[in-house]
Amino acid sequence: MARDAIAVYIDDSSIRLLSVSGKRPRQWAAEPLEAGLVRDGFIVDEPAVAEKVRLLWAKELPGSQRIIAGISGVNCLYRLLTLPDLPKNMLPEAVRREASRAFGMSLDQLYISWQTLPGKPGETQVYVAAAARTTVDAVMRTLKRAGLNPHVMDIAPLALARSTAEPSALIVDLQQASLDIVVKIDAMPEVIRSVAVSRSASPADRLKLVRQELQRAVTFYNSGHPGTPVADDIPILVSGELGEQQDLWQELLGRGERRIEPLKTPLESPEGFVPFLYAPVIGFVLKETAGRGAEAYSRINFNALPETYIPKPRPLSELLFPPALIVGGLAVAALGFMVFNAHGLTEALRGRESANNQLVVSLGAQVAAQRSALEEERDILAARVEDDEALAGEKEARADVLDSRLRSFTLQEQAINTDLGEIHRTPGGVHLGSINHGESIVDVSGWGNTEHAVFTYARQLRASGRWSLVTLTRMRPDDIRIAFSITLHK
Repeated sequence: MARDAIAVYIDDSSIRLLSVSGKRPRQWAAEPLEAGLVRDGFIVDEPAVAEKVRLLWAKELPGSQRIIAGISGVNCLYRLLTLPDLPKNMLPEAVRREASRAFGMSLDQLYISWQTLPGKPGETQVYVAAAARTTVDAVMRTLKRAGLNPHVMDIAPLALARSTAEPSALIVDLQQASLDIVVKIDAMPEVIRSVAVSRSASPADRLKLVRQELQRAVTFYNSGHPGTPVADDIPILVSGELGEQQDLWQELLGRGERRIEPLKTPLESPEGFVPFLYAPVIGFVLKETAGRGAEAYSRINFNALPETYIPKPRPLSELLFPPALIVGGLAVAALGFMVFNAHGLTEALRGRESANNQLVVSLGAQVAAQRSALEEERDILAARVEDDEALAGEKEARADVLDSRLRSFTLQEQAINTDLGEIHRTPGGVHLGSINHGESIVDVSGWGNTEHAVFTYARQLRASGRWSLVTLTRMRPDDIRIAFSITLHK
């Protein structure tokens, strides 16, 4: 029997839905989003986006459904950790501690998900992904407001690695407002780059950005694998806007002869369905339908839904209590009926008639007293209505101010998380020591194995475009390392 799966993905430019049965798409739909509703993967206007999701769902996939939710890769971090071989009950805490050290920030701002991988004897390899809490929480609130119940979550670039059966590939997914690049080697997403793209950028600028980010991803992988760089026969698979723009593909190749083609997925292609336009969403549904092992297309497949959002199973005693209560009540009723017939309690019941009449009189008096008290309370509340109406305008004004402040704080927090995500994308040989984030200036310090590594990191920060000025304020040898300080100006 074919396994069914339904996925919803909200990014800066669109809402995309996909329902499959096994490897056959059943229903699919996309709804564009106006600029500003979602920014860098963070849903700014939750009510407006939720309404769009609700209407699209009602039109394409009516009914309450358990879904797979996707989140943008912008502001997400990834690390492959090496830990000593630990007992299972100690591993979660060890992963959290090492992830906090590797990401260089408190996990209070992040949700982390992880998966163990085969490693050397005495070691445990752990692949860890971290997503900004603000981003995940906003997606969950929006989907629940739309009446949907996510039970699984995944991150777009991880889904891209799963969306193709190619064991090794350079995957490029260009959307209207975002770009994801994945270096997939032997079914493992080795390098991931996710950046925001300006909607107003010209086609030439967009293509230049894709070419630069692709080159950086390959260079970063090769620097960490000098003996086994990206082979020339590993293809470039394009999706999103680039899927149909074959005239631009040669610009991505440069002087190379690497094979380049639209991303082909393991799904069937019924009429009207264009797979490369739904590449990350296909990766989401394959999370449940592809199976395991070689058929999973990617070695990374964990549920990124935070534990706080995973429904807790109801205790067995709670499930059994209602039927047990019903059975017990029926048993008591049956026993009473038998006793009544066996012992002829008619006369005894008649003897109680007088007492019952007295009880009815007493209950009637209590009901009358309660009615009187309720009527008095109603009159008091009615008298307060005018005062409440007079204060309503003031309360609404205060609520608007608080709401505005909350939105401003949320956007500011999101911007900080985006900055930190770019700062932590260090090239090989660079290690961060401290980050001091101010309103307009960010001070970053650390050390590099070589001067070249430090200069490469500084150039990478400048090329990100997030800061107007990047200054290397200090660089001096410290024993066998190069200590550095960099100041970033907004």
